[in-house]
Amino acid sequence: MTLGREILAREVRRRRLDPPTPDQLAQAASALSLGVADQVEASIGRGDVQLGQVLKALYPDLPPEDQQAPKPTAFGRVIERLRLGRGIKIHGVEGLMVRYAQCCQPVPGDPVVGYVTQGRGISIHRHDCPNLLTLSGDEDRRVEIDWREVEGETFVVRLAVSGEDRRGLYADICEAISGTGTNIRSAELASKDGIVFGSVLVEVENNTHLHKVLKAVRKVKGVTEIARRDSSGPAEVVVG
Repeated sequence: MTLGREILAREVRRRRLDPPTPDQLAQAASALSLGVADQVEASIGRGDVQLGQVLKALYPDLPPEDQQAPKPTAFGRVIERLRLGRGIKIHGVEGLMVRYAQCCQPVPGDPVVGYVTQGRGISIHRHDCPNLLTLSGDEDRRVEIDWREVEGETFVVRLAVSGEDRRGLYADICEAISGTGTNIRSAELASKDGIVFGSVLVEVENNTHLHKVLKAVRKVKGVTEIARRDSSGPAEVVVG
């Protein structure tokens, strides 16, 4: 509710309105089918309702132009510099979930963007994630995010690898990864026409750790390519 209260308070100040009374909040909750008054601010924070809808319910006598949703990026400015906790909730904000996008598997150190979803908290994407292009029409829901690394927290990343089909290549790749202190979750390699290809799932602490793994595998004899690969499976966070 803290986030929703802050968003509403800033918008009320920006529009030079009187702060809503408990009775106004109760009436707005009823009008928006949110139950009790506390759910008005909580629903704003979760992204369940549009801020413009809440303002209209709270201040029914506002001129029509003031009943519109705030301009794009206004919502982003309200929570511009939020910091992440353990990948479960945003640090210092009660009740707002953080989900790491399964499409691009961000890790600490990656430039990232938060996107406020309807009812599912904030989804974190790498800034170059192709899926963000489909969300470009909702700029007011994009949020700047800072990483805050937590000791013992690792992120699962999928790597695509290919190389010459030689005896011992699989073992050498696994040894190179393990030599960086990295846990291997799974590895699937196949061969065809003298070429080995497949993917390896590893747990890394951050972007620096990831690049250390990539560098180690590139040194393996016979490896022709190793790169980060976007995943169609769920992103995971592992807390040790």
